[in-house]
Amino acid sequence: MIITLTLTCACYGKFSQPSSNFSSLIASECRIVKHSMGESCVPINPQRIIVLDTSPLDAVLTLGLKPIGATEFDDLKQINVYPKEQTEGIAVIGGDLQPNLEKIALLKPDLILSPQFYVKKIYNQLSQIAPTVVAASGNAAESNSWKDYWKEDLKIYADALNKTQEAEQLLHNYHQRIAEFHKRMGDRLNETEVSIIATINYGPNYPTRIYLRGSFMGSVIEEAGLKRPVAQIKDGFTADVSIERLDLIEGDVMFVVTPKPEESTLTQLKQNPLWFRLNVVKQSKVYNVHYATWVAQRNIGGANRILDDLFRYLVKENYR
Repeated sequence: MIITLTLTCACYGKFSQPSSNFSSLIASECRIVKHSMGESCVPINPQRIIVLDTSPLDAVLTLGLKPIGATEFDDLKQINVYPKEQTEGIAVIGGDLQPNLEKIALLKPDLILSPQFYVKKIYNQLSQIAPTVVAASGNAAESNSWKDYWKEDLKIYADALNKTQEAEQLLHNYHQRIAEFHKRMGDRLNETEVSIIATINYGPNYPTRIYLRGSFMGSVIEEAGLKRPVAQIKDGFTADVSIERLDLIEGDVMFVVTPKPEESTLTQLKQNPLWFRLNVVKQSKVYNVHYATWVAQRNIGGANRILDDLFRYLVKENYR
């Protein structure tokens, strides 16, 4: 349960020593927000938000706000599937694994949002810059599954942003779409096994990778009620596949993600006779989907865009 309490920002020192960046907040109202790293006293309506990772970026943008700074995930152009007006002017403050604390401080944020696995070692430093609210998705790594963690992350981010009602409505709409997908698929829901792969070199003789049900996209596919091939029903997020075991990527439908087109191994795979022995290839049920949506975003916007693809490629008729 997320608990908030309205009080004056002068109390923030109870949770972390405030820096000079908080001078504009002193004597104004703030709220205590409980999160996975403790408690933070955040402004009632934060205006200068920084996000560390594409998951809080996706949540913030979907909630109708624009952060002033964000970390970069791989190639920024590859992850930017949002309308230009949503992301234009957002400052890049380093990479997900190494955010630039100096750049963050210079931006004078009044709120920092991050998943747990990126900030464990720098949480105290970040808290000196601005109230830092940390989501619990670090536990996804421990449990080998993203299932439900992204929803809890959304609730924590929304609470810090004073957007709880909006987040609840987004989740309600998402679950309605899941129900509509079940209805539209009908009997095909239990008859369709979905394979998800990435076409990148993951080492000598490993030109592809399977995304398992514990991955973010795997959790959305599972919630959509779709089956997975037996070889892909195992714990964890991913499994690398050698060129000799392309049978492991077989399915009734295959979704293919690639971070950068120039890195794709799809041409290499198509030169192997084993590729053309796959029934999913013979039946032309291989679909390329956006890497950012399926892999990187890991929140409500990304989940809905995965659903868009499921409606587009699996329901097809009367898709809007």
